[in-house]
Amino acid sequence: MSESLLHIHPLGWRREEESDVRALFLKNFVTLARVGVYEHEKQRAQRVRFDLVVYLKPPFDWHDRLEDVLDYDRLRQGVLDILSAGHINLLETLGERIVGMCFRHGEVQAVHLQVAKLEAHADCEVGYEMRRHR
Repeated sequence: MSESLLHIHPLGWRREEESDVRALFLKNFVTLARVGVYEHEKQRAQRVRFDLVVYLKPPFDWHDRLEDVLDYDRLRQGVLDILSAGHINLLETLGERIVGMCFRHGEVQAVHLQVAKLEAHADCEVGYEMRRHR
């Protein structure tokens, strides 16, 4: 399977499962977040970008009904809910909370998350990345 099709490196499944991989993603989700350990980061929200992929467990019996799928809006809102709960010092902590939120949905078998601070430095983005399989 071509990695470029999934936007983020696929490590959420075993080789024998590659014939039918299903994933939901939030790509380039940019929002404000109160995250960071430095005093200037504690005083204001900063722009953060999320790239989130959740790999789904079969069976894929969706019958063209929203109630039969994991709605990507629930993932997006889950991230926003975590951010609205208050300041978080570390991207690592934020990542753990997001992955935990994803795994509360039983149909998720793996998660790949990238979080980037867009304003930390003028000459680069900095961030955190994690992958976890159930």
